[in-house]
This record gives sequence, C-alpha cells and structure tokens, in this order.
Amino acid sequence: MMKKIVMVMLLPTTLVANAYAGTVSDSLRTTLYYRSGYSLLELSYMDNAAKLETLKQGIRSIGDNPNTVLQHVKILSAASPEGNTKLNKRLAKRRGERLRDYLKEMLNLPDSVFTVSSAGEDWEGLALKIQKENAPWSRKALYIIRNTPEWIVRNGKVVDGRKRQLQNLDGGKAWKYMLANHFDSLRSGALVVCEIRHIVPSVSPTDTLTLIQNQQGCEQDSLLQKDARDAASQLQVYPGGNAAETENAAHASGRDSYYALKTNLLYDALLVPNLGIETSIGRGWTLGASGMLAWWSKDASHKYWRIYGGEMEIRKYFGRKAKEKPMQGHHISLYGQFLTYDIENGGIGHQSKKTYGAGMEYGYSLPIGRRLNLDFGLGVGYIKSHYKTYEPKDGCYVYEATRNRTWIGPTRGEVSLVWLLGNGNTNSKKGGKK
Repeated sequence: MMKKIVMVMLLPTTLVANAYAGTVSDSLRTTLYYRSGYSLLELSYMDNAAKLETLKQGIRSIGDNPNTVLQHVKILSAASPEGNTKLNKRLAKRRGERLRDYLKEMLNLPDSVFTVSSAGEDWEGLALKIQKENAPWSRKALYIIRNTPEWIVRNGKVVDGRKRQLQNLDGGKAWKYMLANHFDSLRSGALVVCEIRHIVPSVSPTDTLTLIQNQQGCEQDSLLQKDARDAASQLQVYPGGNAAETENAAHASGRDSYYALKTNLLYDALLVPNLGIETSIGRGWTLGASGMLAWWSKDASHKYWRIYGGEMEIRKYFGRKAKEKPMQGHHISLYGQFLTYDIENGGIGHQSKKTYGAGMEYGYSLPIGRRLNLDFGLGVGYIKSHYKTYEPKDGCYVYEATRNRTWIGPTRGEVSLVWLLGNGNTNSKKGGKK
C-alpha cells in the first residue's frame, strides 16, 4: 500500500482515474467563493454550484475505485487582513468548519475523515499582491508584513502592531490604496487536501513492470506531500471585503447569524414599554420589528395613557464601522408604523383605533460594551390618524367629534439600548489584549 496526496486548490480541473492501478491524478482542484463577511457557501454566488458538482464527482470517483480509499479531507481556510482581526480569525475558522459540514453532508462522509485548520488572516497573500506594485511605499509595506509582529504588547496592553503600522504608512495612503485595489476586488476560497490510500494488487512475475512504476510513484508521492504543505503555507485566500458583515445553512445562504434585542429609551421615558428585534440578512442589511404597550389609567381623575402598536423596518448599515462588523456604524432605514391610542389628562381626550405612518430614518449605532450598542436615529415621514375627541361629563364620556389628522415631518426618534445576541456577535475591546 502507498499514499498519495491529491490537492484541491484554487484552479478548476477534472479527476482522471485508472480503474486497474487505482492511480489518481494530482489535479483535482476548485475555487469556492464567499461574499464579504460570509462563512457559509452560497451556491448561487458566482459559479460555486458548478465547481462543487465537479468536486463531488471527482471525490466520488475515488470512492468508486475498488483500489482507492479516501482517508482524510483536510481543509485550510483564511480571511483577508482587512477589518477587525479577531473577527477575521473567527470568520476564517467558521468558513473551514462550515465547508466541512457542507462537504460531509453532500458526500455522506463521517466526521473522522475531516481535519479543519484556519490560517487566520492571509498576510502572505497580501504580500504577494504588494510585490507586484511599484508604489514608493511597497518595500516598506513588505518589510512591515514580514518583520512586524501581529501585536506589540507592553505591560499587558497592545501598543502597536502590523496592521496599525500599515494603516499609518505614508500618511494612510498605502492602506487606502490596498482598500481600493486589493481587498474589494479579491474573494475568498479554501484549500482542501484529500489523502488517498491506494491498494495495489498482488504482484505476479508478469507484473514486474507495473511494480517498478508503482515504486517510482512512491517517490513522487513524497514530493506531492511537500507540495501540499508548501501550498498550504502560501495559501492566498481572500474575502471580498472583511468580517463585517457577516450570517443560515438551512437555505445555503452562507451568511453569519447576527441578531439583537432592543428597547427605545425615549419611549420608555414616556412610560411606553417597548421591545424590538433586529436580525442581519447579509451584506449590511437587517430586518427589524418592535412592539409597544402602555396601559395606564386613573378613572377617578380621568387620566388615561393607553398606547399599543408596532413598527417594521428594513435597514442598511454603511461606513467604516459597518465594514468591521454587522449592526454598527451609520445606517439608513425605511420603516412603517401602526398604533392605537387613548390619551386623556383630565380634560379633552383623544382616541384613535387606526393611526399609521411610514418614513425614512438616518442613525448611528455606537458600541458601548462587549454586547451592548447605543443606537441613535431620527426619522422623517408621513402619519395619518383617524381619531375621536371626547370629554368626561357626569361620570360619562361624551364624544364630541371624529377627525382626521395628517402630518409630514419628524415621525420617529430613537435612542435605543441594543443587546447583541448570537455566536460571535460581540464588540472588540479597545486598548486591551487581542
């Protein structure tokens, strides 16, 4: 028996199998692409579906050959150095793990076959890109990448590091150039190494030539193993942005799962308890819904404060902070509102069973803790209300008029406390250990 390494790298091709000798070529290759910040495969993105089908047929051809056994499937994943380092490393790890889960289900393979490794941030890949540049800062950038530690720690605190020096190089021009010409144009992939065990038939005197060829193949195997290790150490795997974003394997969307519970402190201050939920749907977009309920009354003094209703919202985050992680930074949104109310303070009361509106909001979500954000926003839009006025007289409530009211202007104010939920949905700490 002998072993041969088949590398599944970053160029598509086909598997060639010899049914008798069990020979497997070393050219089974594919590239799998991810959207920015995504950790699961999206089959509809680029040509992932076709490449996965080629990979599936190639690996199944190995299983169909009685003289070959698939021993291991090794996956090495990585992420671009752009963005938050901690999140990038987590993203790279998740890509490998979720690719393993997908291949395991697709090929019906056991967990024991897979080995998953994460290369973290692919600095060597960035260096290879910079080598092709003729910019005045290129040599300095290469020196920083290859000679500066990822983190420089003094007295237990991070005081400098590789990424910070690159961001400050040439007054920030070098990093801006990389953002414009490298990070946004690159996509990510994963290196998969399949280890195959070959079962060689018994050798008869007439098979001497075949045996000699197989022995020569053993020598080539060691070279292939070395090539696989070299390829893994120099893997260039890039996301199409950073770890912002991020996301549901059930429908193969490939996104990381981020969601949050929130309460608008302005409504709370007006004694209108409220609770909302927001969930990421990928690429900086989120969906949100909230409800409110206040049911305060004091019949003796004819005071009523009854409000209940809800809001729906679709939101888009943008800007530098939004690229580092979902659900933070600048955002704009479209929202709809519906509520009923009964308000009286000892005099004329107002009662509505149908008030609705819609508008657009601009805001900013500011991280204030590991799992807490403070979300500010101001919305402008349209509100229409159908309501009645009434007056308390002799223990009764006398309705006076039925009216309609419309309003165009500010229709929503928000200072929300946001509780971040989900694995990895945390804010990085500043000035501490990474």
